[in-house]
Amino acid sequence: EDLRIESGVYMTSNKHKIQLTPEEKKARIKNRKLNNNLVLLTLLLTVLVIVFFAFNIGTIGLKKTSNSTGETLQLDNKNKLTNDQYIIGNNPTDIQKEYFEELTDSLSDTSNEGRLATAQAVTKCFIADYYTWTNKDGNYEVGGVQYVFGPKYIMFQEQSRYQFYNDLDLYISQYGRDNLLEVTNIEITKADYTNNYIVNGIGEYEAFYIEANWEYKKSSKIDVDEFQNKAYFIVVNNNGRLEIASIGQMDW
Repeated sequence: EDLRIESGVYMTSNKHKIQLTPEEKKARIKNRKLNNNLVLLTLLLTVLVIVFFAFNIGTIGLKKTSNSTGETLQLDNKNKLTNDQYIIGNNPTDIQKEYFEELTDSLSDTSNEGRLATAQAVTKCFIADYYTWTNKDGNYEVGGVQYVFGPKYIMFQEQSRYQFYNDLDLYISQYGRDNLLEVTNIEITKADYTNNYIVNGIGEYEAFYIEANWEYKKSSKIDVDEFQNKAYFIVVNNNGRLEIASIGQMDW
């Protein structure tokens, strides 16, 4: 039968009324209040749980793993630098911002000279991010991947974790992040168009050849001169977006 509650009387679909005694009415009112209080308590606990998890998720999003001193590196999401084709990396250094602005300015010139200037700017942005460790939280955070040839950037990222970034966690714990590598200046020593670059199994691309060397901030903890400070780069035109497809003698 279809049951509803109306003024302390159970109403059935056949309209028969069952009269309740005063004691039964009081008991039912008491039970109803208790049930309402339980519902409110459940809702309050649910809200508190949601707030708790939201806070923790937000905290994880803003912080990363701690170093040996217990400090964490805050993500710098304010005034994020972007343009039509690129976005700057997390926690950019001043020189990264400078080179990214140079890259943004170069995009407005689509002539041959303009594209060559963009290729140089992409290379500088990559070097400034990839070879800087002071703004990284561990070897999982490989810099510069946003400038790498799209079809191979995952392979490049994984390879970097076992090569250049392999000991970054150890360096952070032993020497402190602020005492690690930070690129302070980049010089392009050669830049020119080159023969179209063939990526095996993918295609042939308009390409630029760039040579560069760079300097690191001096450190009292590590010998920065022992680290790579020069290379040549092949930059390709990937559907209008210039991306780094090769470094030195190694193809990715």
